Amino acid sequence: MTTEHILLALSVFLLAGVVKGLVGMGLPTITIALTSLVLPLSDTIALIALPTIFTNVWQAAVGGRFWLIVRRQWPLIVPLGVVLYFTMWAIGRNTPDWAFLVLAVVLVVYSALGLFRIRLHIHADLEKPLAPVIGVISGVVAGLVGVPVIPLMPYLQALDIKPAELVQTLGVVLCATSLMLTVSLLRFGLLDGPHAIVSAIAVVPAIAGMWVGTRIRLRLSTEQFRIAVLWALLLTGLYTFASRLV
Repeated sequence: MTTEHILLALSVFLLAGVVKGLVGMGLPTITIALTSLVLPLSDTIALIALPTIFTNVWQAAVGGRFWLIVRRQWPLIVPLGVVLYFTMWAIGRNTPDWAFLVLAVVLVVYSALGLFRIRLHIHADLEKPLAPVIGVISGVVAGLVGVPVIPLMPYLQALDIKPAELVQTLGVVLCATSLMLTVSLLRFGLLDGPHAIVSAIAVVPAIAGMWVGTRIRLRLSTEQFRIAVLWALLLTGLYTFASRLV
């Protein structure tokens, strides 16, 4: 990575932190979507390791329902973490070119669901049998592109969870995902010294952006900003898809 790449990555982390502070999610998705346009996907996944841990620990700790959420979501969390690890083991240091197409599809599907306000509803009886399946699929996606957005996000939003608890639930699940991602990156040599240093430095703009985002949320329409972010992710996904097919 050049100095220009590092400065760009840190700027993206600041922006992504603001988005996470505003809408409660989006830091790894936005960071990978933007930095992968100029950096190899393996580099961008390594850079998000530490910032995602710190920001998700913060989000997971606020709400007072941490252990209740862990007891409810462990059938999702455990297979997600295990499959993520073995997916990264299977891929190794060389991320395949088609992983960018997976990233593009993830961005387009996620943003389209949000823009069209498509929200599924899962009956309580289906939660237990569905959780491991969602965990496995999300683990494969996270192992390939670093973010388990699809199908994890639509699944959690489809459960009978109050909005405040949903934010903490996202924090708990994504915190566990971030920890396993970091362990996998270290185990397979993807998070080496230089990447670890930049990732550690990136914690500062990510936390600062998250703090700014929470302050802005009190003054601006979160819904309008959410729509703008979704459009940005959609266009980034389409651009990524088109650039890989040319």
